[in-house]
Amino acid sequence: MNGDEAVRRRTFILALVSISCALSRRAGAWTLITPEEFARDQSAPHITPRGLAPLRLGGPVIEVDRPDATKPITTPVTIRLRFIPQGGATIDVASFRVTYGWLHLDITSRILEHAQVNQSGLVATNADISSGKYSITLQIADNLHRVGTRTFDFTVV
Repeated sequence: MNGDEAVRRRTFILALVSISCALSRRAGAWTLITPEEFARDQSAPHITPRGLAPLRLGGPVIEVDRPDATKPITTPVTIRLRFIPQGGATIDVASFRVTYGWLHLDITSRILEHAQVNQSGLVATNADISSGKYSITLQIADNLHRVGTRTFDFTVV
């Protein structure tokens, strides 16, 4: 083996090791919103809805503990929500829904596949999301059929 071939082989091996490390670091990551979904939502006409249904007071409160939307977010993302029932009601975990963007793309099952959810809240770790500005709407009901909704806007860098 001559010197040039040895250098090429060593460079190739280092590249494989680097790729392997990057992949193992991302192992277990899951995609919250695909780049195609992001592009489709960005190109959708942003129309303000009319004739909204009346809000039923006293529904659950949804608090977003993580990520912190006041700061730029980097991946992988940990999502931590708290569900706070009102007036002695209990949370109906089966009613939890998540939609993305102006198109209201339902991403509930995608999140639930990777989350622990109970009456207190939800935790999902290692979510991968490309850079951009996002709007996610969270919804959960209580046993009295009152619905709490929270729209969460954030930027991924």
